[in-house]
Amino acid sequence: MSATSPLIFRPSIAQRTLSVLLCAGSWLVGVRGLFLLVNNLPRLMAAQRQAAAAGEPILLIWVWIVASVTLCVVAGLLLLFSALGLILIEGTQILVDEVGITVEHAGLPRPLAVRLGAGHLPWKHVLGLEKGNVFFILRGGLPKGEPSNLLTEHYAKSTLKFLLVDQLERLILIILERSSNLTFL
Repeated sequence: MSATSPLIFRPSIAQRTLSVLLCAGSWLVGVRGLFLLVNNLPRLMAAQRQAAAAGEPILLIWVWIVASVTLCVVAGLLLLFSALGLILIEGTQILVDEVGITVEHAGLPRPLAVRLGAGHLPWKHVLGLEKGNVFFILRGGLPKGEPSNLLTEHYAKSTLKFLLVDQLERLILIILERSSNLTFL
């Protein structure tokens, strides 16, 4: 591997297709649920008014209405997370060369991409590798005996994250091979 030709790791076509299908399916189910709520909400409100007019207890009807709206809000948040996951899987690119490792999240605004783990780490500043709940995480830091300056402090605070890539085992082996200061927690 030379410095002029970095290795590029991306999710495979099968992984990307599966994420598109999962996102599209969740959006179809979410839109159907919202349609059913909007369709049945007037009927629930009419039943609540009839029960109130007849002097019957209306607490159970209000519980159903509040539960339905709450579930739709939660489903909407899950839909946003599924869209974010799709964007992360579609736009993730990991570049590995002689200098270091770079994670790019295309399709996201730069501040959000950096917050979600985009950036660059030289090999000597890769100090930790772990599998988080959702992401694979590369933690940057200052190696022992490294003088501190503005650039090395930036690398010390850097954390790279990615969801999945094709040939993940090969990428992990390259990280283990190249990172001389890597430690495991």
